This record gives sequence, structure tokens and C-alpha cells, in this order.
Amino acid sequence: MNVAVLLPSRIRPDSTAWPADAVTAFDHGDADILVWPRESILGVAEAVAAAGLVEWRNRFTADNVVERVDEAMAALELDCPALADELASIARDFLAQFDLGAGLLRLECSDRAGCPKFHCDNVRVRLIVTCYGGGTEYFFKADPERHEQAPTNALVFLKGHKHPTNACSILHRSPTSPPGERRLVAVFDD
Repeated sequence: MNVAVLLPSRIRPDSTAWPADAVTAFDHGDADILVWPRESILGVAEAVAAAGLVEWRNRFTADNVVERVDEAMAALELDCPALADELASIARDFLAQFDLGAGLLRLECSDRAGCPKFHCDNVRVRLIVTCYGGGTEYFFKADPERHEQAPTNALVFLKGHKHPTNACSILHRSPTSPPGERRLVAVFDD
């Protein structure tokens, strides 16, 4: 049975948002999910409360990631420089970790579940960061009665259908939120 890898919340003081060796082990291993808990960013709650309920998506490269994140933040009317810096760093690290020339960034502020049905994505790898609100829900197909929820601001790496070692052992979805409760999520795809 493939198991989720839950790592400690301390981030090493290096230049990446996660330890590259742990994500490499996930990428080459048999687990279909890796959850890396992290501390929340100050100021996000206030920024989300004032943000527009919008979804923004665009391709990015290492050369234009800052501009793309700035566009996303402006489109959602999000005023949180620390969050913008964090998203740009995660995007750069995502490209480097998976040796990609470009990626797709989706930033969404919503008050309803974006993907309410459990599913596996048609990508090689997806990184989901719920910056505010309920974290991504998931379950192991081998134990469908036991649902898990990633902590807010955790990095959730998921293998998709296009990943060579995906065993389709994990299904995930956006959580159901109480009416009017906002959720801010950033999704990085290959």
C-alpha cells in the first residue's frame, strides 16, 4: 500500500521551500502524495478578506515568475507582499525540482469548493498550497473510509495520471466550506 509521507513542519534554512531530497524520493518512489506542513504567512487572512472571488491562471517560467505572480495577486486584489514572495519562490523551486522549462500557476480565491469530487489529475505532478482556509482533502483507495485533510499552507505534492510511478492510490478534492468562508489556493502544474 502506498502511504502518504508526512514530514516535520520545520523548513531547512536553505534556498528552497522544501528539502529537494525528500521531494526527489517522492518523485521516484511509490507514494502518490507527499504533504509538507509549513507555518502560515502573516497577513494572508486580512488580504483574503479584502480579495475578489476570482480564479487566475497562466503559464510561467523562471524568467517571468515574479511578473506572473504579481499579475495573479493584482487580478485577485490580494495585497500581501510576503505571500507574493512565497508564491514566486515556490514556483521557481517547482520548476527546478521537476526540471521544467515552464509550469502552470492557478491562484483562486473562492467561497465554494473548486473541485468537490474526489479525483486524480491528468498531469505528471501537481503541487497544491492552500494559503488560507481548509486544506486539500484526500483518501487512500485502499482505505476509503479514512479521509485526511492537509494543514493550511502545507505543500501537497500529488502524482497525476501522467506520472510514470502513479499507482492511482490517492484521490483528492477541495474541501467543503461553510457558506461565506473563503479559501485561497495556489496550484502549480507541470
